Amino acid sequence: MNIPESPEKDHPSCILCGRCLEVCPLFRVTAHEELSPRGKAFLVQQFSFRDISSREASKLAGLCAGCGRCTRVCPQGIDLPRLISSLKNRHPGWKNWLFSRMLSNGSIFLPLLSLGGRLLPQAGGARAFSPPRRPIAPLFKTRVSRKHSGRAVIFPGCFGRFLRRDLTGKAVHILGSTGLEVLPTPAWKCCGFPLAQAGFLQEQQACMQANIEMWQELGRPRVYTFCAPCRAGLTEAHSPEDLHNDMRMLAQNTFSLSRVLPDLGFETLPHAGPQELVWHEPCHGTKETAQALHNLLKTKSLGLKVPDGQCCGLGGAFRLQAPKLSLQMAHDLWENLSPQPSSLCLTECAGCMMQLASTGPGGTETAHWLDLFQD
Repeated sequence: MNIPESPEKDHPSCILCGRCLEVCPLFRVTAHEELSPRGKAFLVQQFSFRDISSREASKLAGLCAGCGRCTRVCPQGIDLPRLISSLKNRHPGWKNWLFSRMLSNGSIFLPLLSLGGRLLPQAGGARAFSPPRRPIAPLFKTRVSRKHSGRAVIFPGCFGRFLRRDLTGKAVHILGSTGLEVLPTPAWKCCGFPLAQAGFLQEQQACMQANIEMWQELGRPRVYTFCAPCRAGLTEAHSPEDLHNDMRMLAQNTFSLSRVLPDLGFETLPHAGPQELVWHEPCHGTKETAQALHNLLKTKSLGLKVPDGQCCGLGGAFRLQAPKLSLQMAHDLWENLSPQPSSLCLTECAGCMMQLASTGPGGTETAHWLDLFQD
């Protein structure tokens, strides 16, 4: 498989406009110019990757959460997370390597890491990758509506496959309630998104290829996922040339599971519920899930507080690479959320959920939005 040409060769130059400073969550909590997207872009602009030492490259590459906010506001169209991913690919550090092993061998490492987070709650690194321990009481039970037809399959991601299989079961039930024929979930590989962020582009593309082949063997059904980064990984625009057409077809048939919620019927379950429900929008979310949940919760006379999207600070390997900075970003997010006691924070990103659960103030709980539904 051919690795795509490095994007830094002809990337546009940073004009130092400063728009990225206004949206960068890392610059927000540190106010250090060298940690800003502009500072990193300046370094990339001044040196070719061949001239950057391994030590300099590792320091630069590790200090980015990969949220993509800078790319969305850059007038030059500089995709800094992608440039840093390419740089990491040339200078892989051991922490990024460890993160890639966690994903590539999720059936072994993720449950062990989760167990470590439970047994050693003070071990920040392990705790960050442990799902919340206490399940919440569901608020809804789905009714069969049969408003859809055709075949579909769930892409549960590493989280749904190895840590929270119950969420995969709920997703299958919800999808089947729409009338779709839900195919058995194959042994999908990692979506590739976090592998690319960690700089392991060869592994990312191997996962792409394997997932494409499994999807084609299933007859190219619709693919539904309940993890925002997984949706991003399956609709990845920067695929290598030999996979581009297949990835484009897969992207056109990949959807967020929340898209079917407006077409379902629900029964509300007798439960007092949390005092306040708060939504955390993942960096790579589409905002459609928050709207669908807001409309659903109104039927139970519940509101959903949806603050401006702010990075939780996990950033995949960023939590391992720069734990203090990652925690600074998480605490800044919670301060901005200002949750009431007994608040429930919902999200659709496995990484965000675990980061928020391990850093939230006392009395708050964190859950995936699927936890609102009965098994």
